[in-house]
Amino acid sequence: MVEFFKLKSRGEQPLIECVSTVTGSKKRAKKLINEGLCSVNGLKELFYRKKIKAKSSIYVSFNHLLFDEKRIEKLYEDEYILIINKPPFINSNKDVPNVEEILRRKNKDYTVVHRLDKQTSGALIAAKERKVFESFKELFKKKRVKKVYLCLAAGNFKKKSGKVNVPLDGKPSETLFRVLEEFNGTSLLEVEIPTGRKHQIRRHLSLINHPVLGEFNYWKRKWDKEIHLFSPRILLHARKIEFPHPILKKTVSVKAPFPEDFKLFLRILRGEEELKVIEKEVG
Repeated sequence: MVEFFKLKSRGEQPLIECVSTVTGSKKRAKKLINEGLCSVNGLKELFYRKKIKAKSSIYVSFNHLLFDEKRIEKLYEDEYILIINKPPFINSNKDVPNVEEILRRKNKDYTVVHRLDKQTSGALIAAKERKVFESFKELFKKKRVKKVYLCLAAGNFKKKSGKVNVPLDGKPSETLFRVLEEFNGTSLLEVEIPTGRKHQIRRHLSLINHPVLGEFNYWKRKWDKEIHLFSPRILLHARKIEFPHPILKKTVSVKAPFPEDFKLFLRILRGEEELKVIEKEVG
């Protein structure tokens, strides 16, 4: 569930004070701000102590998935590997809790073989044995693991497909994209990355002025469309993963369903559901 708020500040006050009026606590407000779910006058704001001027507009996406217990959905399993649909707002294998730590409560040998960003949802592979993990390292090295992402990006594209070929961190980096649907100032993209640099999709799309909705690290400008300010997170989803099984010698192909927050925002953009914004004055 996601609740959308547009707050108007009566007087100067810290951002956390404004946001806590709708979250019910400063602890939750701080968490929302840290995750980039608050904007002030069209700009993402990550500093919870930021002094907000009178008559400022504060946009808040109160995404309850951030606070709910993280449920791990199984997509595929055999005696060697497990593929899960990673929920948003949890790291793959660092911080606590993380996906690897949750899986190890059931099997001490689980090791994730690749990573998804904290807010990115979707297909994630875990190996049950060390030798399987090492085999996957070779598959990734030889680029035999195909990953397909879906994301919502700001703006509409002149061409229905294209690529971004800009080095990242001093290394060759290539991102391929295809437009699946277009809305008013928003595009649903299918994306593949032959190379796998840190935050590659987010960085490359920001570089061509089509940031992933919810982006706050690589997009420091104002968002043109008010609806983009209500994005419930960085809307990037690992939709499909396909690879030759390193032990069973068969092709494994798995698709991951969208989480509820992504589906909700997609319905809103398509006009299938109304964006219900609660407006109030604070301070």
